[in-house]
Amino acid sequence: MRLSNKIKSAAAMLKVKAFKKRVPLAVRWQLTNRCPNKCVYCDVWSQDSDCELSTAQIFTIIDSLREQGTQTVSFSGGEPLVRGDIGQILEYCRKKNISTSINSNGALVAQKIGQLRTIDLLKLSLDGPEEIHDRMANCKGSYRQVLRAAEIAKAKGIKTIFTTTLTKHNIAHLHHLLEVAEQFDTLVAFQPLKQLSKGLKDWEALMPPDKEYKQAIAGLIALKKGGNRRMRNSLDELGHIYHWPCYKKLECWAGKVFCMIGVRGELYPCDRLQYTVELPNCAAVGFKKAFASLPPVAACAGCGFCGTSELNFLLSLKPGIVGTINKIVS
Repeated sequence: MRLSNKIKSAAAMLKVKAFKKRVPLAVRWQLTNRCPNKCVYCDVWSQDSDCELSTAQIFTIIDSLREQGTQTVSFSGGEPLVRGDIGQILEYCRKKNISTSINSNGALVAQKIGQLRTIDLLKLSLDGPEEIHDRMANCKGSYRQVLRAAEIAKAKGIKTIFTTTLTKHNIAHLHHLLEVAEQFDTLVAFQPLKQLSKGLKDWEALMPPDKEYKQAIAGLIALKKGGNRRMRNSLDELGHIYHWPCYKKLECWAGKVFCMIGVRGELYPCDRLQYTVELPNCAAVGFKKAFASLPPVAACAGCGFCGTSELNFLLSLKPGIVGTINKIVS
């Protein structure tokens, strides 16, 4: 996140804490369901792909995001780089002084690198050594595409980090991921497997055994305490996800400080929950009205999504999170 956005975010967080105001500082935006990969822990690629917002609709929403105080937008999918207008979207955010990041599988980075010149952060999915990553992506050659994307981005001066979804297939290979992060002088964000409200029905088959999972996270905590600088996760957050899938209580700021925009423009406080009411659509009624009419977030088992839980820790004024503020970009 740019310095100006960080300063404005800090000021807005003080208002949120002091006056209980709602400010959509951070937004995650699912631009498309389309994706060349078919990852085993995701079925977004199998959903309707004829429902995307137009470039004009996206620009209108960005205008409103800026008016409402949004400082950073994380674009996801599917694979957001499949959109032919992705460069225009990123450039428009830059003109509005909104920091941008993209969650990508890396397949199209070489082809679209010229359109990424204004991006603040590229987040590449990396789920293990070559054989494991390719199997999880259901795409032979995907691992090499990710590393190639990281090389190209680094050569162009584009800040890049890796994100890893923890499953039974890669839980024993976290050291490899840290070595790759070291190779590219960057970070890796470890995130537990999480069933999305619209996700796979057999996701439990991907869950790592509890004992192996806790041993792996304990190992990461030990490395972090020992000075390893390749984890995006703070010690607070690592301690939090250690208890997955039954997290300890943490105040959640979904719908108050951050929210998610769906492919059709539907607005979620959090897209990892089921809702019994119709969600507002910011393409239909405008973002300001949609954000004001978001339903309250129901109690849930907790969240291990790195950017979200780190932001929750920050707003809870946890002392251990202070050193990671500069890494919070989504």
